[in-house]
Amino acid sequence: MKCILCNDSESLEKYSYKGANKADSKNFFENNVKLYTCNSCQISFCHNISRKKLDEYYKSVYTASKPIFDRFLEFNSRFFSQVLYYINHVKLEKNIKVLEVGPSALGILPSLKVFQDKIKYYYFDQVEIKHNVQDVIKLGEYFNPYTSKLPKVDLIWMSHSLEHIFPEDLIKVINKYHEALNDGGKIFIEIPHDIKTGNFSVPHTLFFEKKGLIKLFEKLRFKVVAVSEINDKVELLDSNPNMNKKKITKKNFVVTLYSFIQRFLPNKFVKKYAFKHFVLNGPYTNLPIIRLIVQKI
Repeated sequence: MKCILCNDSESLEKYSYKGANKADSKNFFENNVKLYTCNSCQISFCHNISRKKLDEYYKSVYTASKPIFDRFLEFNSRFFSQVLYYINHVKLEKNIKVLEVGPSALGILPSLKVFQDKIKYYYFDQVEIKHNVQDVIKLGEYFNPYTSKLPKVDLIWMSHSLEHIFPEDLIKVINKYHEALNDGGKIFIEIPHDIKTGNFSVPHTLFFEKKGLIKLFEKLRFKVVAVSEINDKVELLDSNPNMNKKKITKKNFVVTLYSFIQRFLPNKFVKKYAFKHFVLNGPYTNLPIIRLIVQKI
């Protein structure tokens, strides 16, 4: 079939979903959903899925979600490591306006405010963010490139949201972000390197390689400020599933135990743990991820 992104190349069935028949997703992703790869774009995308079904899936996920209880959220290793990456490549300006797409219950705001207090923050998500700060504005449950209105902003933050976009909307979504950015505005992107791990599972609808990601944004009038592949040489999950299962189980137990105990500890001990946990473990995951910062031109 023709590539839905460039519309001038043939796309082939190079990969297939591994999670399309799981119990929590089979009602929304039918068995005939396929993955196609365009060798020209170097992007893989799913086909034969409806926007309505995708929206129903996310609503079912968020219905079961629980509120976060944690102290020193600003040092959450995922978001804190992203902010450190960003400020090492780009100056964080004062009085900045930030739009985050899909922050879930936490998002980037607490970590950003460690380095810049004056931030006006907008977001799209089905979860309600409850940070005890001013200038937090929810724009909607999700960004619809055909109907949603965007304010003018300086920075758009996309932490694990790009790979969830309905494929046929991808180009329009990025064009809308380009329009919303002030001159010199930037987008931060982090995505899982699913092609590296071979993890093709729902609800991811788009799968990128670094070259394809760069090519996409350069085509849409952005210049690349920084790009990194993190953990690009790690052992894949499938290579030793028993070992990885033990690691994951142990980590989940420790995190669950700490989340309970921290409620009764003085702040100085909780803060010490937060820093130690981040410094020892780095960017929150041992799986391959891609980080990209682009600037509007």
